[in-house]
Amino acid sequence: MMLPQHKGAIFLCLIFLASMWAANRGDDNSVQQPLEKSRHSADHFAVNYSKTQMSELGVVKERLEADYAAHYSDNDETQLTKPIMTLYQGLLPPWIVRAQAGIVTSAGEKVFLQGRVTIDRAATESVREVNIKTTNLRIEPKRNYAETDDWAELVSESDKMSGTGMRLVYQDPLYIELLANVKGRHAYE
Repeated sequence: MMLPQHKGAIFLCLIFLASMWAANRGDDNSVQQPLEKSRHSADHFAVNYSKTQMSELGVVKERLEADYAAHYSDNDETQLTKPIMTLYQGLLPPWIVRAQAGIVTSAGEKVFLQGRVTIDRAATESVREVNIKTTNLRIEPKRNYAETDDWAELVSESDKMSGTGMRLVYQDPLYIELLANVKGRHAYE
């Protein structure tokens, strides 16, 4: 008979069949599922981020820099760490806006600066130096407009004003409005 000669092959076939049966009988939960992509996760990021926006004439209009930027595709927003916005106004000195954090909405229509915010413009022969301190500022770059509902303090040379809520149109002519609880000190020369 041939059975004793093929005893090893039959034994290997039995082990193979028992292994296949055990593998197919295994718990479906033990099979590793592919990781599901989180709904709000960054699709790309940048360290030492910098973006320059040009006007229709090819002149620098604004520059946005940040220590870190992360873009989220689910809401098309970019979150920034320590953003610095430089807003250029032709021949006048630029406005420099610094914050602790920020969010840029899709297409850059609005910029939300969070935490402590400082806004500075240097003096020239035709304009005074302006320094503004506030928190949680909303900027609409296309309108040259910024606002906050929080406390704001404006210092320009020896003049100092503060109040709750502020509207700022940072173009020539400059327009700043403090909305409530306004206090000021003006030095006459």
